[in-house]
Amino acid sequence: MRRIMIDPGTRTHGLVVVEGERVLCTESKAGAFTVEMWLRAPDPAQVLVERVAARGVADGNVMRTCEWSARFRTIALEQGHTTVWLYRRHIVAVLKARGRSTDARVRARMREYYGAEAWSAGAGSRG
Repeated sequence: MRRIMIDPGTRTHGLVVVEGERVLCTESKAGAFTVEMWLRAPDPAQVLVERVAARGVADGNVMRTCEWSARFRTIALEQGHTTVWLYRRHIVAVLKARGRSTDARVRARMREYYGAEAWSAGAGSRG
């Protein structure tokens, strides 16, 4: 089954699409159109969308990221995909990444899991 993993941002989004052990797409700055294209593909998928955790007063960037997170989750549910909405701390725990939960650390752990060759420049788009 295809797995689509999304890290929403304010304007661009982290996106990883895998099928089995094969990486189909990795983009650190995917546009909303690209993410939605994968979500609207006819094949069933498991979708993981990172959920935003904010403390205190949320600024405009946090609010925009929350909106994208909810939008991607809604599209996945409407398309009938199995959908999981996880906070970063849970994603880091699943990946067993050590240290701070930065984007770079999560990306590095994903490279370790799927293999560095899958993340080469050639695998950076639809495969």
